[in-house]
Amino acid sequence: MLKLKKLSLKTISVLLPFAVSTFGYAQNDIELKNENYIEANQPVNMEHYGVPKYLPKLAISSMLQGDHVVEHARKKETLDGETQESEVYLVQTTDNKGNIDLRIKYDPTKVDESTNLIDSIEKMTKSEYKLRQYAEMYDKQSVVVTELENGDLEIEFDYSKYTLPQDIAYFRFMRGKVLISEGQPVSLIITNNNPFKQDDYSIDTYKQITFFDNLPNGRVVVNKKLITAKGEKKKKALELEIEMTPVVYYDDQLGAVVQDESLLSVVSDPRMREEYVDLDRTFPLMADMVRKQGIDVPLPFGISASYRRQEMDFNFTDFTIGGVPLEGVVNPENTVAHVVAEAYTVRGDVNILPFWNVFGYVGQIDVEAMVDAQTQQFDLPVIGPIGPYDFSVPVKLQYDLLGVGTTLSMGYKQFFGSVTSTYSMTRLKGSTADWGDGIVTVQPMLGYQLADYRAQIFVGAEYQALKPRMTGDLAPALGLDSSFEYDVGVNLEKWAYLVGVNKQIGKHYNMTFLYNKGETRNSFTINLGYHF
Repeated sequence: MLKLKKLSLKTISVLLPFAVSTFGYAQNDIELKNENYIEANQPVNMEHYGVPKYLPKLAISSMLQGDHVVEHARKKETLDGETQESEVYLVQTTDNKGNIDLRIKYDPTKVDESTNLIDSIEKMTKSEYKLRQYAEMYDKQSVVVTELENGDLEIEFDYSKYTLPQDIAYFRFMRGKVLISEGQPVSLIITNNNPFKQDDYSIDTYKQITFFDNLPNGRVVVNKKLITAKGEKKKKALELEIEMTPVVYYDDQLGAVVQDESLLSVVSDPRMREEYVDLDRTFPLMADMVRKQGIDVPLPFGISASYRRQEMDFNFTDFTIGGVPLEGVVNPENTVAHVVAEAYTVRGDVNILPFWNVFGYVGQIDVEAMVDAQTQQFDLPVIGPIGPYDFSVPVKLQYDLLGVGTTLSMGYKQFFGSVTSTYSMTRLKGSTADWGDGIVTVQPMLGYQLADYRAQIFVGAEYQALKPRMTGDLAPALGLDSSFEYDVGVNLEKWAYLVGVNKQIGKHYNMTFLYNKGETRNSFTINLGYHF
């Protein structure tokens, strides 16, 4: 049981920055309809059986215990037979506007610097902070309720595959078991269904036990959290033990509640070192509102590099070269161009809203074309008809590329849809002329998420607003001092089908492959991105 004491005014003033606010628990009457075992075919809400809505998230985020809390964390890591131990304190406070101040306090002699414990705790607490705003995180379809012989309940469930943020996506492999006794949660045991990877760890077996306790006013709090895991780290045998113990809470009715006075005296020592964890980020805007709906929010910033190869085959309607019409010289109907364009781009993007991304890109396009042309037939006096004659004209050009774009997206569970639009401008390399007229592309897509593999597959279409005329100046490419303009009419199909796949690699990297197929063009695109 928790150790409760009335504190002096001086002690309370010391504890206020470390205090924990209320987090209530509503008891429910449980009706089992005289069944010893219940397996729901329909979605089951665990709140019906006395499990608070937030309880499944307590296995992930200690921050859900309230606005103010002090917690002691001890870590023991045995790697290839060598053991390292560390311990720190997490101090969380919240102001009247809901802004959280989170600090890591530690004794340098009790932290193993080789394990980068402070960095790993910062990553963990940032993930936990985001989880405070998420809705239910378990799959209601997976809930199984068992009544034990003594009248207690065991409620098992799987964590959701679709609403977990990338930072703790490994929880999609977890199954939880809540023990309810006399209408109160006693413990929550989390184990893994499959091996998983997280950062440098490859975990084979994972077990986490969270014990609960009650304050005199009926409030449920975490008494202790124990984690054990076995696997590998950098291909070395790993055994991991983590113990999380709340030190002090703050309750609206009871005030400061001390669970471990000896630990409180240690964390209050002014000689303890302190690291501040920056939790709040500006982008995406409205992120908290979206998380409350149980939807993952993307990392706000990204940079990527891509390669696209596009092949086009088309014929012409008319020619004007150097200001001279060639209608009576070249037969446009029997003139075909085979064009290969390779584009190399670097792109930067930001998620303004969880469902709205904007980006800009720069790059280069290399164009190689072979124009298979045919002359018109000429009827000359005396000689008679001449031709037609076939001939080929090779063309090789390089363009600078500049563009902007935006993506709107939405999803439900494993399904999603998006629309991406871009506006690109090109200019012949080495030219001092203005950038040419822009080209608009639009990519509407529908997709399906393979949650277990953190991958998405999608189908759709691509629209390229290619104009029926191509104009420009060939002088730079031909090495001429004066302009040599061209103006040709072309037959191009603007729409093409699109299929693709995206694979997330860890929580920061992703690789995308797209393939387009249309009447007059086909292309493929490879993109490697990093988000942070």
